[in-house]
Amino acid sequence: DGSIIPSSILVTPSMIQVDYRLSYDQVDEMLDEGVGYTEEWQIGAMLEAATKRRAHRVAHGSTEGMVPFPIPKGVVSAEYDEEKGDYDVSLKIETTHNSGANVTLEGEGDDPYASPVSSSQLIVTEMMIMAGEAIGKWHQAQTTQEITVSDGLAQLPNELKLPYRRQPAPDFKSREAESRHMDFLYAMNKRYPHAWYARRFFNSVQVSEDAGPHFGMGLECYVQWTSPIRRLTDLQVHAALKRYLRKKRINLLIQKGIPIPADIASMDVGCDITQLREYINTASEEKDNSITSSDKVKESLKFKTVDYIDYSSGLGMIFAARPIQSSSSSYWHLEYIRRLVDESIDEVMFESVVLGCVNQERCQYAIYVYALGLEHRYVSETGKLEEGKKLWLKVSSVNPKMGLLTFSLASKSGGIHAQPTSAPAA
Repeated sequence: DGSIIPSSILVTPSMIQVDYRLSYDQVDEMLDEGVGYTEEWQIGAMLEAATKRRAHRVAHGSTEGMVPFPIPKGVVSAEYDEEKGDYDVSLKIETTHNSGANVTLEGEGDDPYASPVSSSQLIVTEMMIMAGEAIGKWHQAQTTQEITVSDGLAQLPNELKLPYRRQPAPDFKSREAESRHMDFLYAMNKRYPHAWYARRFFNSVQVSEDAGPHFGMGLECYVQWTSPIRRLTDLQVHAALKRYLRKKRINLLIQKGIPIPADIASMDVGCDITQLREYINTASEEKDNSITSSDKVKESLKFKTVDYIDYSSGLGMIFAARPIQSSSSSYWHLEYIRRLVDESIDEVMFESVVLGCVNQERCQYAIYVYALGLEHRYVSETGKLEEGKKLWLKVSSVNPKMGLLTFSLASKSGGIHAQPTSAPAA
């Protein structure tokens, strides 16, 4: 049914040998052509498991079920061209969270600008989320090792703490009128306005060392740790897990009377083990009561923490970096638009949809520009606008350095971005 069997979870050091690399597009092609179910049957098996996982999470209230048609997002790439002496800027519009239930839309629902639904992305997304749930379930089954002494043999204190990501469920009962309006938008097939309006119900994600449910994921527990190369907190989780497993192994060696390997350093286990090494050596030679006394050993052994893993510091660095990342993405998005305007002799216009009202007094609305994958603010020149209304807008002004972009109504349905398209349901 897509759920995880806790007893099946195994966490152990491992090595992975990569035979060859496959891109998302290559995997999608292999699945479409059937190769992913024959010669490369493992890919098809993973897709089947990922589909079950998605259905399992949706059944437990994940956002993919609550918002089946999320708003796509434009992702801009900038690469420096040495011959031109300038940056080449390109835009790709990605469907957020792999388009909800991962069902390819047809007819009126197709967004001609957004990337098509990808089975390969579904596999990677669901396997990463499953790993986050699995490590949380495994962690809750682990025990904490305190300093103990048995027959003169000391045990390293061993406690694993993980940063659980938790999200409370929305409070629909106290916001009944808003909830009814959200349902109305969905019933009227106003897909992007519905997705935009639904955001107001989502509570912020909290990070805690205590396990708890994550509403958006549809999971009882979740730990983010699958990207240690690009996320500091994920790297910290990996380090904490390795230390925990090493300490368990060291305690087992001590119980068997085997010396701690010389290549194990204090940083490898997160505490100073110099005193423990000395104690083990003397304990093996002296067996009188004064040495084997548990109380005396506990008093004499002091395990000083080495290189403490502070998840809050890692999160702090991530939060500090986000505005910079957002500012950079915004700059190149606007630069992409500026170049379109400068390079065109025609009026550059874009088809947009009204997502919802932001400020009624100013007639300010949130809009989504299909061809740019851009959510923006627009002050109506014609008064009140209905959610889901389509508009053709032109760029009035754009200044990437200042972070400014304004739209106004286009004078006519023409220009380089006004070709007939089958725009998606609003």
